[in-house]
Amino acid sequence: MALDQIWKQQLALVTYGNEYLSQNLSFQRWVQHAIFDQHRFLFRDLMTQHLLAQHFQIWLEGLKKQGVQRISLHSSSILNEEQNPNANVELLPIAHFIVSHAGNKKQAWIFGKELAEWYSADNDYEAPASQQSEVRLETFWRFELNAKLAKRVDADLQQPNWDDIQAYTDIELFDSKYAEGFSAPSDIDLPYYGKALQHSNDADTAQLALLPTEYPADYAHKTLRRFDALAGFLQEKQLHPYNAAGELISPEEQLNYRHFAQKLDDLSAKFIVKAANHYKSARLSAKALNSPFETAADAPAKPSKTSSQYPAEHKSGKTGVFALIIVTVLICIAGYYFGL
Repeated sequence: MALDQIWKQQLALVTYGNEYLSQNLSFQRWVQHAIFDQHRFLFRDLMTQHLLAQHFQIWLEGLKKQGVQRISLHSSSILNEEQNPNANVELLPIAHFIVSHAGNKKQAWIFGKELAEWYSADNDYEAPASQQSEVRLETFWRFELNAKLAKRVDADLQQPNWDDIQAYTDIELFDSKYAEGFSAPSDIDLPYYGKALQHSNDADTAQLALLPTEYPADYAHKTLRRFDALAGFLQEKQLHPYNAAGELISPEEQLNYRHFAQKLDDLSAKFIVKAANHYKSARLSAKALNSPFETAADAPAKPSKTSSQYPAEHKSGKTGVFALIIVTVLICIAGYYFGL
């Protein structure tokens, strides 16, 4: 199953939300972030089903009043073994969920939907087209994490090694034979906005990246763009399964491409967790390169122990002293015998 694009809204909520919680980033600057267009979020308690907040601004302000220092993003696979405590709410299989941290207390915020008591069909009820809204409405449900789950959440907060991540994703994805013919997007050096930029004269439209650009997170922006471009490349391959010679790819190879696309989704989901929680450090180590203009002959010569002038001069001085002593002794002996 393809990665639900709701992760982009989750990523922006976590990154900009943390800037608000830690740096008092003004909502005026980002509350109308373009990534939230056509999206509306409610926040409820899973046990009581009470409405806690009707907008993410109210949600974050409430978290801050309760002493929450940060929020973080995690893989929903962490919760696979947990029992849903409320049968009236169906928790949705979205790849990520958010955690709020207040001291040692951790609370999960996961997508779900209320189940109607008078509706028993397996598929969701669809209202007539004229009664449907273009706005995607999702509800975050809050429940407290136990000590075991809290420990797994803490593991995601350990500082990642971006160099290792770069090497691994290159080997597993971009250097794979299934990525043959893929080229990096032309806008790879731009911040990652998560959607095509809209040219609008509306002053209220905020064209902001999903990661606050005050931090040098170039590697995260580039990698998210590469993932997007590779996903588009694979989608095109599946729609037009032909090789470079124009021949139809075998059904087995088409299946391999689908498996590779699933691997891309899995690694993308994991990278999104790292970027959300560690965007401030998302950059590669600088690598020192030897100058290609220098040769071994250009390097300064090291002084030779045998050719150094200082030991030679020292040796010559010692020889002169011994010669003078011998001459003096000979003169004394001659004077003694010759009565001088």
